[in-house]
Amino acid sequence: MAATHRVSAVIFDLDGTLLDTERATRDVLKEFLGTYGKVPDAAKEEKRLGQMHRESTTGIIADYGLPITVEEYSEAIYPLYIKRWQRARPLPGVNRLLKHLHKNGVPLALASNSIRRNIDHKILKLGELKDCFSVVLGGDQVPHGKPCPDIFLEAAKRLGVNPSSCLVIEDSLVGVQAAKASGAKTSILSCGVFPHLKIASKVLWPWNHYSQMLR
Repeated sequence: MAATHRVSAVIFDLDGTLLDTERATRDVLKEFLGTYGKVPDAAKEEKRLGQMHRESTTGIIADYGLPITVEEYSEAIYPLYIKRWQRARPLPGVNRLLKHLHKNGVPLALASNSIRRNIDHKILKLGELKDCFSVVLGGDQVPHGKPCPDIFLEAAKRLGVNPSSCLVIEDSLVGVQAAKASGAKTSILSCGVFPHLKIASKVLWPWNHYSQMLR
């Protein structure tokens, strides 16, 4: 395969990419807003996918007119998420792919807009495979989260590779934008997610499509 397609390291998003946390926590906001007599707006919530914690929280408070601060919102809703994250499972093909990449010595990083505290809870659902990642970064560990490229640039730096030799696997628009801005190769999980974009390969599970790109 041509050298331009060589990949030296793989950087994964977490929610909706490795774990089905979005399915597991689907009704958390509905449950929380219900205590204020509010109902989630599906269109608004779809646009919030992949956002940084503070950005998302600030938007929710403003959109639903909640009489609380960002800190109060976070403290109140966090236990609900902790409970639901226990239901999360690796997405189909994830275990096989991570084992394959790790076995073949491919450096792996996890880079999520979630704050690091939340990531540490979630990745427990990957079991021993969480140890495949030599780098784990949360959005609160870099100056700017996705769609800025900071988190992918920092992940590549910690992996000791050039961002242009990294393959970033994402499922959100902000994630794809960040990966593209970092200079990394980018793959979206499922076909048709962002049909108007010309910035990434659109692929389907299982993950074995990626193995041929790796050295």
